[in-house]
Amino acid sequence: MVNRYQRGGVYVRGKGKMWYGTYRIDTPDGRRQVNVPLGSTKELPTKSAARKKLGDVIDRMTKPSTCRSTKGMKFSELVEKWKESEGRGLGHSTLAHYSNALRAYIPISFKERALNSIQRDDITWLLNSQAKKYSKSSLRSLRLVLCMTLAWAEKNSYIQRPTGWLDSIRLPRKVGGRTVVRTELKPEQTLAIIARLKEPYSTLVLFLATLGRRIEEAVGLQPGDLDDADVLHIRRVIYDGKVEALEKEQELPLDAKVHADLIFRLRAMGKGKKWVFQSRAGTPMSPGNARRRYLHPAAKESGVNVGGWHDFRHTLVRMMRRGGVNPVVISGVVGHKNVQLAAEVYDRASSADIGQALSLAGKQLLPRVLPNGSVQPLSN
Repeated sequence: MVNRYQRGGVYVRGKGKMWYGTYRIDTPDGRRQVNVPLGSTKELPTKSAARKKLGDVIDRMTKPSTCRSTKGMKFSELVEKWKESEGRGLGHSTLAHYSNALRAYIPISFKERALNSIQRDDITWLLNSQAKKYSKSSLRSLRLVLCMTLAWAEKNSYIQRPTGWLDSIRLPRKVGGRTVVRTELKPEQTLAIIARLKEPYSTLVLFLATLGRRIEEAVGLQPGDLDDADVLHIRRVIYDGKVEALEKEQELPLDAKVHADLIFRLRAMGKGKKWVFQSRAGTPMSPGNARRRYLHPAAKESGVNVGGWHDFRHTLVRMMRRGGVNPVVISGVVGHKNVQLAAEVYDRASSADIGQALSLAGKQLLPRVLPNGSVQPLSN
């Protein structure tokens, strides 16, 4: 049992006879218990020594930082240090996304805040103040990048805060920003859009709809990425006009019969070219221009409201889920590192899905109403 004291408690656990300490901190979400390793019983031979070590840990985690020179450092200055240090490992597209969030979603007043003055409630206040202007997705990006930069500051001893001070920060319930609505396309709707598009846009839509890859990956395809065994290698992305090689390429084995039309199109499109989907100038296709000039008009003519290229990715994820495809396989198809990401971000239960699920219990528990209005009870 853990011995509890006003300033925390200590206990021994494990085969290695390790001392652990426990104490509680108050956060805006309520009281939270913290457990920390203190050292082995050889290093701390008595309970008194373990208590003293715990006291040092609590003092270090709850007192303001004085170990690095942060006097006068602003949050904006921290961001520049973070980008310079961490940007090399993030990749161009990821760093650009985070940089855009820091630039667009954070007001000047917060950027000019003294780093040492920023607390958890300041982050909550910022999210709530921006909720009227931005969507839930934008606020989620804002929360992520704030926690990343401030956690980096903590690890580098620019600030010191209680353990867990950035955990479970909630997003505002009501947001006022524009939310992109994704359309789940029926096969006939996708085919209608493809039929109204000329090349290379027709093949581009077919590629996205059948393989579920991102538009940044599609425009980065080169003819050699489809090998003689009909295996498609995803090796790079193009983001903001810049080519970025992936750390680990992904392979998509195509079926020679099922994907015959797509394979034929891709080989024909890439013949004698550097890029499979390229502009007249020989440069990679611009996703934004192609969406505005070709995809949206073709969708409108087909009577379909399409938000963007990602609609085809959403549609495929839901189609695979309804087909009983294992979530791990779905993650591999669309290229997610996190298996749960497809379910959390791309998939939603439709009314038909919910109705089908409810009917499972209904068929077992509810009597059947016959055409003449009589009720046939369930047989035991």
